[in-house]
Amino acid sequence: MPAPPRRFPPLTRGWRDVATTALAAALLAIFWGSAVTASREKSQTSDELAHLGAGYAYDRFSDFRLHPENGILPQRIIGLAPLAAGARFPLDTERWRTSKTWPLCWDFFYGENNLSDWLLLCARSLNTLFGVALGALIFGLARAWHGRAGGLIALGFFAFSPNFLAHSALATSDLAAAFTLTLAPWLFWRHLQRRDLASGALAGLAAGLALAAKHNGVLLAPIYFLLVLLEARLAVGPAGPAGRLPAVVRRAACNFGLAIGQALAGMFILWTFYHFRLSPRGPGMPEFAQFDWAWPSLLTFLGAKRHCFEFALQLRLLPEAWLYGLGNVLAGAAARPAFFAGEHGVHGWWQFFPTLFLVKTTLALLAALGLGLALTLGRLRHADSATRRRWAGRYAPLVASAFVIGLTAMLSRLNIGDRHILAVYPVLLIALGGLAARRWTLFAAGALLAGHVGASLAIRPHYLAGFNALIGGPAHAHRLVADSALDWGQDLPALRNWIAQQRRRGEPFYLGYFGSAWPPHYDVRPTVFLTTTTMVVRPPRLHREWQPGIYALSATVLVETYSRFRGPWTAQYEQNYRTLRGRFAPGTASPPAASQDDADYAHYDELRLARLCKFLQRRSPDAFAGYSILIFRLSAADLREAFDGPVGATHRLRVP
Repeated sequence: MPAPPRRFPPLTRGWRDVATTALAAALLAIFWGSAVTASREKSQTSDELAHLGAGYAYDRFSDFRLHPENGILPQRIIGLAPLAAGARFPLDTERWRTSKTWPLCWDFFYGENNLSDWLLLCARSLNTLFGVALGALIFGLARAWHGRAGGLIALGFFAFSPNFLAHSALATSDLAAAFTLTLAPWLFWRHLQRRDLASGALAGLAAGLALAAKHNGVLLAPIYFLLVLLEARLAVGPAGPAGRLPAVVRRAACNFGLAIGQALAGMFILWTFYHFRLSPRGPGMPEFAQFDWAWPSLLTFLGAKRHCFEFALQLRLLPEAWLYGLGNVLAGAAARPAFFAGEHGVHGWWQFFPTLFLVKTTLALLAALGLGLALTLGRLRHADSATRRRWAGRYAPLVASAFVIGLTAMLSRLNIGDRHILAVYPVLLIALGGLAARRWTLFAAGALLAGHVGASLAIRPHYLAGFNALIGGPAHAHRLVADSALDWGQDLPALRNWIAQQRRRGEPFYLGYFGSAWPPHYDVRPTVFLTTTTMVVRPPRLHREWQPGIYALSATVLVETYSRFRGPWTAQYEQNYRTLRGRFAPGTASPPAASQDDADYAHYDELRLARLCKFLQRRSPDAFAGYSILIFRLSAADLREAFDGPVGATHRLRVP
């Protein structure tokens, strides 16, 4: 197999190269600016609360007990924002000693008089650099393989992709994972071909960053396994009847040795993020300061995998916080409530991620990918073996990475958002550079890129709700998915603006919010907070009958993703509801005195919200706040039908 070029083509050889590099830099600047400015119009999303607080604790106190289930690399970078601002942290609390991540980070964000919005914007701006780095990598590879025009085509589609614009400007770990899971396999493939110390050191660094970026970095193991075998097959050539198999085996064995070296290098890099310290406790923390979920409890949810964790802990192979985070991810992914196309489940659907790919990719990009795939298959069909091997040598690492990540996602029970398959896109975008090979395909790519840019501008700033016309656009997205695929609690500013403009004087306003943000921080002050189980701090429950007025529900609340009463309304639910409604009939406004009455009223409140959601699922909203919060104006007749009318099969969500 021919060796890859020793370096990328020069960026500044001649005016064409200078112009290409300048245009690429401009596209990356536009990407960064578009992502960050759009994020200013979004409230704090669910996971950002923990990322920001935990990252600050990592950087300031060298304590790794908070939020270990997400990557330490992006969280340490995100934590630089509050560290540089000298933010205050609630240290003298029981929550800090017992690692209560969510309430502790809520206090840090909202209760310490920090400049929370400024800190969040700075953290998002830092995290967007992972997106810039991924865009630069896509441009570099596409330019090296397809020329200047090919590099710009690939980068143009990336820079205006709503998926990447949405997640780059959130202080989370998904873009860091997408970048490192693209970079590390490609560098490992180069190392297998060059087999020198410099390429090995660079690949080992990338492997360590992938492990630190997010726990899906462990997918490097199956990716590298595929690459070890494929490189040996391509390097030695086809095995003849007499058998060149021993040569392939020797090459593969040598490759496995290099892969083991990469694993050791990656582990070394990972240890550096934890200061080569096994214990997650920061200096001066007492022995009883442990994780929120004790190890014995966590291990019981890991089944046979618990022995691997016990072995790794006993031999001190990896930092305890990283192992705990991985165990937490595996335990949480075993069964996770999710919603998809009108159905509820805890074990996932294999169609979930393929469907999200189709509906969250712009139609122009889908058309470009289809055109590129057709041209590639046509070329390979008539190409000789040397050409096919050259193409395999180029794309093998990225295809292997996309294949493993995509297959793992389809088999996963964690069906909450397309952010888990972002690393599938880079190889597709790079391959689009091949459209520059002919004049007519270049013109077609330019026209499709213009359509892609138009679709991106049309959805701005609601990038997270970027759904194409295959489902009727973002206004119909709540009928298909919820959670971080659409609704991550990001649209409180849009709701505030709508309420300020459309609410009538004295009109009651009810809010069922999904997220970890505090609505009053964004000047969203409902008359009543509808009962939800996802808010970190829940307002006091008000014992009153709901009145006609404005009802704003997050999509995740409306489709009852995390409700105890999701799915069909059963006869037992109805009996319990009728019994409790008889006790807490309209006109009973004073709060019950007994604690049992309080518990019963809470149960009634949840049943009442479930009944309301099933009623609202039959009708279209009157308005949207950024597409993730649906707004309904309900009359007295609407409420009578919702709370006293029959509940049948029609109360299930209808999907077009």
